[in-house]
Amino acid sequence: MPPIVQHSRLIGIEALVEAWANAWNDHDAEAAAALIMPEVDFINVFGRWLKGKKEFIDHHRQLHAMQMRNSTWSNLDYEARFIGDDLAILHLEWMVQDDEDPDGTPRRGRCGVFTWILIRTESSWRILAAHNTNLHPSVSHRLRSTGRDTRGG
Repeated sequence: MPPIVQHSRLIGIEALVEAWANAWNDHDAEAAAALIMPEVDFINVFGRWLKGKKEFIDHHRQLHAMQMRNSTWSNLDYEARFIGDDLAILHLEWMVQDDEDPDGTPRRGRCGVFTWILIRTESSWRILAAHNTNLHPSVSHRLRSTGRDTRGG
């Protein structure tokens, strides 16, 4: 693939990754929902499987009204692999700080890995499926620990 085409695809994915962090930090379920496909399959860090945009919005509204209301999301690194012109797999390493247990007890900051299946629409890349995982404190992030350039692999 010519470098210019590869670069333009990565710009769109970079914009999606940044938009996710912005929506999270604004605690805006609708802005996050604008990044997903209507038929999304979304599995959170606890294994809850959300199907479709309505379940996604309802869950994230409730989550950000309660234990995530003060949380801050940081994208640490990501790796994108293109399956075709309009499909990609993305692994996103992240960190969340200042969230709370359901009873309001502050949690320690934590890290995780998001796996997204992305589809390119006419206007942008969108999340078709996602699976999120908390990273055990004894495990290092794969991308962050190597310090290598991982974009567009």
